[in-house]
Amino acid sequence: MLVKQKIQIMAIMKIKSLGLSLLVIASIFSCNKSKESKFSDGPAQGEISVAVDESFQPLLIAEKTAFENNYHFAKINFDFHAENEAVADLLNEKVRAVVVTRDLTEKEKEIFTREKVTYRSYNFAADGLALLVHPQNVDTLISLPALKSLLTGEKITWESLGAKGARGEVALVVDKANSSNIKFLVDKFGLDTNKPLPIFAAGSNKAVIEYVKSHPNALGIIGSNWISDGDNPTSLGFIRSVHVMSVSEKSSSTAGDFYQPFGYNLALKKYPLRRDVKIILKESHMGLGTGFVNYVCGDMGQLIVLKAGLIPLTRPITIRQYQISQ
Repeated sequence: MLVKQKIQIMAIMKIKSLGLSLLVIASIFSCNKSKESKFSDGPAQGEISVAVDESFQPLLIAEKTAFENNYHFAKINFDFHAENEAVADLLNEKVRAVVVTRDLTEKEKEIFTREKVTYRSYNFAADGLALLVHPQNVDTLISLPALKSLLTGEKITWESLGAKGARGEVALVVDKANSSNIKFLVDKFGLDTNKPLPIFAAGSNKAVIEYVKSHPNALGIIGSNWISDGDNPTSLGFIRSVHVMSVSEKSSSTAGDFYQPFGYNLALKKYPLRRDVKIILKESHMGLGTGFVNYVCGDMGQLIVLKAGLIPLTRPITIRQYQISQ
């Protein structure tokens, strides 16, 4: 009787042990299932949204097209916004990453730190802020001091800039009031953000080009990516319809001190309004955001940057000088 009771007790203990093992296995399976449902994307599959400053729309569309052609189970949705709106979407978890020209502010970084959220920032290209004038405007040289005087309202006419062809008040046109284009100039010149700037917002970089085409007194401010791709018919159409101004760091009468926002001048940092383009990624796992960033910063992505007329920042480039015989 005593032996039989012990056997029963041992059997019950085995059943309990088996039940506990099954419970542990079920728990592990449940945890794994939970993780899978939480992260439904991987480096080469899934669907995410990325907010992009509209200045870099042509470049990012080219990157997205190439990436999705290589990875058929991946889908990148772009939201084209002004820079500050894009960063706000990142902070509010509406998008996985943003393409902008500025670093996060200290207050924005505090939000990530407080919420214990991981973010990473990658500089992947350099472009320039392009200044456009009407095709009939022969005054295509401008210095940074002259540009600043227009932004502060110290000078308001083409005559006050010493222009020989254009007449009347200078109509400064930018894409949006809170875009990276105007933000770059505000930071560059240390402008007072509490004072209104004498600038008209056209709504987009494309709208700026259209405005300049039809207004002889206009001076448009856009990202050079819209006019830098010599193989893109749209880009070629834009650049042929306007004049791109050459910019000098200081007031100068020497033509050799003025540069345009293209290739060689950007690569050697000669163009005074050069800036870096970066991707800020908010992702704590090896997801589609990581896969897209790796592609953009990798060999193929950097070739696309170069083809777009911008300067790759994660791969070395070779600059050669050639003499063309007349």
